[in-house]
Amino acid sequence: MSVSRSIGFKITLLLVIPLVSLVALWIFSASLTVGDAFRLLNTKTVYDSLGEPANVLSTEIEREWLVSAQYLATRSESDRADLAAQRAVVDRARARMRELVAESNADTLILAEARKPYQDMKSAAARLDTVRMEFDADQLDLVNLGENYQPFPDAAQRFSVIAAMGSVATSGQQGRSLTSISGAQHVLAKERALVAGVLGQARKFTDAEKLRFSEYVTTRRVLFAQGLNELDDELRAPIEVLAKSEAYRQLTNLEDRILQGEVTGQVSPVLWRSVVDRVDNAYTNALSKAGAVHIARTEPEAMGAFVRAGVAGLLGFGAVAASLIISLRMGRGLTRELVGLKEAATELSDVRLPLLVRRLRRGEKVSDVEAEAPPLEPTGSTAEVRDVAAAFSAVRHTAVDAAVNQARTRESVGQALRNLARRSQGLLQRQLRLLDAMQRRTSDAGTMEDLFRLDHLTTRMRRQAEGLIVLAGGSPGRTWRRPVPVADMLQGAVAEVEDYTRVRIYPMPEARISGGAVADIIHLFAELIENAVSFSPPHTEVSLRGEAVARGYAVEVEDRGLGLSTEELQTINYRLASPPELDLADTDRLGLVVVSWLASRHGVRVELRPSPFGGTTAIVLLPATLLAGSGDDQGQEPVRLGIPEGAGT
Repeated sequence: MSVSRSIGFKITLLLVIPLVSLVALWIFSASLTVGDAFRLLNTKTVYDSLGEPANVLSTEIEREWLVSAQYLATRSESDRADLAAQRAVVDRARARMRELVAESNADTLILAEARKPYQDMKSAAARLDTVRMEFDADQLDLVNLGENYQPFPDAAQRFSVIAAMGSVATSGQQGRSLTSISGAQHVLAKERALVAGVLGQARKFTDAEKLRFSEYVTTRRVLFAQGLNELDDELRAPIEVLAKSEAYRQLTNLEDRILQGEVTGQVSPVLWRSVVDRVDNAYTNALSKAGAVHIARTEPEAMGAFVRAGVAGLLGFGAVAASLIISLRMGRGLTRELVGLKEAATELSDVRLPLLVRRLRRGEKVSDVEAEAPPLEPTGSTAEVRDVAAAFSAVRHTAVDAAVNQARTRESVGQALRNLARRSQGLLQRQLRLLDAMQRRTSDAGTMEDLFRLDHLTTRMRRQAEGLIVLAGGSPGRTWRRPVPVADMLQGAVAEVEDYTRVRIYPMPEARISGGAVADIIHLFAELIENAVSFSPPHTEVSLRGEAVARGYAVEVEDRGLGLSTEELQTINYRLASPPELDLADTDRLGLVVVSWLASRHGVRVELRPSPFGGTTAIVLLPATLLAGSGDDQGQEPVRLGIPEGAGT
């Protein structure tokens, strides 16, 4: 079974889904713009605390690599002292980088793509002590020396490349150009170490070493030229100073001579080291100046990105807010129209129409049906809502017409039933008077008994006719001008029951019933006593007991039959408390319907309960308004019992 949802919930859901999608798109686009701005702002922090110290450490490690190669070739004390001094410089640079990273938490601002090179840098820096121990133990030679010193500079180079690619717009392109020039410096370090090792041993290059040196020279020159060409004027200025310097020209000249085979006796180790050191320092100075300019640019660019992101975010937020307000207003307007239509239809179906139908069923004349159940007038301008209101109005008109026609039909049927019942009642009254006269004239006991049976049968027929009058909405014609004692009233009720000999009326306190209600109360008790006699074994007694109570006078009609189930008692008591409409198709318990109608007419309360003897007890509470004073009994009319005096007591 599907869950029922209100129209307001469904309209809100219908509006929320596209709004959520719009908000998600706005958040996504704003996050992209703001993310670029944050990456630019983080660039300076990463460069100051990690990038620049890593480049310094990389440069110093490459110098240690060079000094180690020279010592490995010469084994001189001076080179050993230089190596120790260089190792101290490297240790200070490594410690400085770790301190800056710890203070600024720069490692948390690294892009995800740069984390692998960063971890490689940390591992290579940590392994440097192991490399030194292996070198001091003569476990490294010129071939594998570079393989052990090279991991940190290579990782630092990869880190710089990825960090530069993580920038945006023009800053990213300029950063990649500077990274290309920095790569040329790292290739120069490999060049320097290779040549220093060969020159330190005063020998010629092998074919493999010459091929490797050629690759280094080509790569360095390509990276340098490519990076220089892509830089703008401001960043190119310090790099051009390097390119036009005398040291750089000498480096290029020495590279060409080595490539041409002019090494031994023509290129000394001192000359090579002097030239390369000056060029390496020039590289470092030029890149530091250009890098500082580049980092200084990123902050204004980041602020510009933030401004753009803010403007775009505000515009997007305004659009989302406007869409939300318009959608909610339209949704609420439509919801109000539908809720108003629902409330009007509910009032019509649950209040106005049932009230009108009840009035028609009671026989009241309704002069203005449109005023009692007016057509629906919905507020708003939605055409579909007005169409639904018009449809409800048409249904209302049809329902009212059906109720009016049904009331007319019921009134016609009731009128016919009352006419027939009153005709029968009139004939039975004439028959009772005739029988009474015949009883007075005869003295024969057998004839008297037959006349009495006929009189009793006529009395019961009169009760059935009066019951039909009650069901048809009328009242019996019999009336008493004076109050009648309760005991005499019960005697009259017993006289209208077929098996009256089984009924016993126990002594009860004196009380009198107002004359205008006597006929209806006699009929009410006759129906209850008849029901008790009919649904109990023939040899059992039906007892009547009465006593005065706080709210009137209570009479108990108790049988000793099989009784009723709890469900049946609840159903019957509900019908006794709320008189049902006459259903011509349901004639099984017309007596209880007559009892409920008579009880409702005089405010009498009737309730069935289980009897201690296993049967059923009907408790009838006669309200104090039906009881008459003790001084109103003079000249009262006797109740016609129709049975011999003393019977049933």
